[in-house]
Amino acid sequence: MTGVDPRDRVDVLTTETREQVDADSFADALDSEPVRSGWVVVAFTFDAAGRVLLIEEPWADGWLAPGGARKPGESLDAAVKREIDEETGVEASPVAPRAVDEFTFEHEGTGETTGWTLVLFEAIADDPTIDRDPSVDDEEITDIRWFEHLPENVFNPDLMVSAYEECVNGP
Repeated sequence: MTGVDPRDRVDVLTTETREQVDADSFADALDSEPVRSGWVVVAFTFDAAGRVLLIEEPWADGWLAPGGARKPGESLDAAVKREIDEETGVEASPVAPRAVDEFTFEHEGTGETTGWTLVLFEAIADDPTIDRDPSVDDEEITDIRWFEHLPENVFNPDLMVSAYEECVNGP
């Protein structure tokens, strides 16, 4: 089940994101963990009260779902469970993938492309306690918070708002 594309098993919201970048940014992307992995997982994690768990990082323009690159040999489900725990300290169980985004960087000079497949999961918190200080470890997280609803200032709103609605209202 390692790296099994959820679009082969279930009907999910599917989008494509393309970003044209300069040569330095393209080189950085080529050397990034997400590109090397080919898969990135994130999750809208909900507690029993229906609140959603989000994080804030300095590079993002808004709140985002915790997540990161899949490690070699790891299933997507295991990756999302690990990433939620690493970034927030919240133990959670994935429910199902709700969206897939093909993210592509295009070198503005050569037209070369690279990228990854992002899978957004719905997950349920086993315990809603945030058991992580955002200022420690190697993560660049500045805040971790439960929200009653998805805030207006969410990163990548085109994808995130639609995916959130898939989680809340069902596919």
